[in-house]
Amino acid sequence: MNRLSPILAILLVTALLPLTVSAQALEELLSSAGGADVAVPAAPQAEEGFKDAEQYLPPNNNEPGYEWETHRNQDHFFYIGGEATFLKSGPGQAADLATGSGKCPLEPNTLYKTSAKPGFAGEHMTVQLAEPLSGCSLNKGYIYMPHVSSSSAGGAWELPRNVHAFLDTLAYAEGTRERYDYVFTFATFNSYADHPRIKKCAGKLCSTAAGRYQFLSKTWDPLASELGLPDFTPPNQEKATLEIIRRAGAYNNVAKSGVYENFTSALRKLNTTWASLPGSPYGQPTHSTAALWRYYKAALAKY
Repeated sequence: MNRLSPILAILLVTALLPLTVSAQALEELLSSAGGADVAVPAAPQAEEGFKDAEQYLPPNNNEPGYEWETHRNQDHFFYIGGEATFLKSGPGQAADLATGSGKCPLEPNTLYKTSAKPGFAGEHMTVQLAEPLSGCSLNKGYIYMPHVSSSSAGGAWELPRNVHAFLDTLAYAEGTRERYDYVFTFATFNSYADHPRIKKCAGKLCSTAAGRYQFLSKTWDPLASELGLPDFTPPNQEKATLEIIRRAGAYNNVAKSGVYENFTSALRKLNTTWASLPGSPYGQPTHSTAALWRYYKAALAKY
């Protein structure tokens, strides 16, 4: 922090004040300066040649949206979809004694009960089994999240198939696909405890975008506060995304997005929030409507 003479300091500070500064405020500043030197904080420096990413958050309103389930059965579980997968041991966890490896097979199309609500770490779901697996000594570990088709932790699996497929398409457009732990530039963050608030710069753009739906921190914070979302876990990312869609007046279009006109209407209503959508005003690369429609139809066929 540098020290300046009172007059020079006042000139500098008043230049940084809003143009609507009152005469009274200026007099108070002059009197407080007295004859002594005053300390002036350095003005924040923007990264030269870069601009910060923008993301429009529609204001709250009375538009209809998706009603998330609020009362759940106390039994916790995860359900493996059509693809066989593994329960993997985590860091510092002993390998399975029966198989001689750090993983045990999980059967496709099978429900497994857990002793607590599943959690999340990176691209995995973390689970504590209620009962041991047959032929396996592991009772807790990691499961590759895309292989889990539902769980008591909630999330996208609760959604109608049209809505689920639309969110998949949005993630495809944003370049995240199945990853909830990406930040801008495809780096990853380590904890879902909160939005990571990591600013990355590339291609003359700086951004704090994070998660499957690439929320800027300044977009996430008011949403999390208003919705009561305590963390940045995948189910809460889904809830915040559906809230933006609701506020934009796009939920009915998304719910009926199997009809092309509804699909394109939803894209138009959301392209000021997600810069990858066709017609977005932010000057970033966008996908064509035709490409997104093809992806959407392929995603819809999975559900």
